[in-house]
Amino acid sequence: MHKDLKLSLENLNSFSDDVVGIGNFANRMLAGTYEEFISVLYDDIDKIVSKMEENPELLIKTSEDALTIQIINSLHFMGYDSSHETKIGGHADLVVKKPIKNWLWIGEAKIHKDYAWLLKGFNQLTTRYSTGNDNNCQGGLLIYIRNINAKNVMDKWKEHLEKQDDIEELKITPCPNNSLSFYSSHNHQRTGLEFKVRHVPLVLCFKPQDK
Repeated sequence: MHKDLKLSLENLNSFSDDVVGIGNFANRMLAGTYEEFISVLYDDIDKIVSKMEENPELLIKTSEDALTIQIINSLHFMGYDSSHETKIGGHADLVVKKPIKNWLWIGEAKIHKDYAWLLKGFNQLTTRYSTGNDNNCQGGLLIYIRNINAKNVMDKWKEHLEKQDDIEELKITPCPNNSLSFYSSHNHQRTGLEFKVRHVPLVLCFKPQDK
């Protein structure tokens, strides 16, 4: 990146907390490693999820695909190369690329109905869609929760995941920016390299008690 452009972006970034329209634009442009790209992407996904959670009553009957497309469209307008049902070992729910760097992040989305269903999504992400190489060593499981007590759902999902004996070198770590979310890492089936998954809940429970 040209030195003057980098300095301009860094200056612009200093206003990001005060000017809503700037958002993460400079950070997206300045991301120089795959890890930085992923960090900014998750920050943007968190913002999208938080906004969607403000009106769960409007999304309570929305289909899995329609919820995912809302996230994809938001990422698109933030400047990401994002798509739905892209052919990568199958039809992945959410694909984000940075082609010039050959970076790839894949997300699998599931409406929570039981933990076997979430495990299917995890296995699709980790054994079907992801390549597991250095340019695709992270992915996400988006969990749409319409039950009460999302923390309980995520805790039980974590416990269910930890009981899977066929996931090699599984490790669970908390997410510092979201107390409902967590990370898992394990040896990727294809490459044997560490593959990291962020488990991201989107809380859509709406059961008001004022009537």
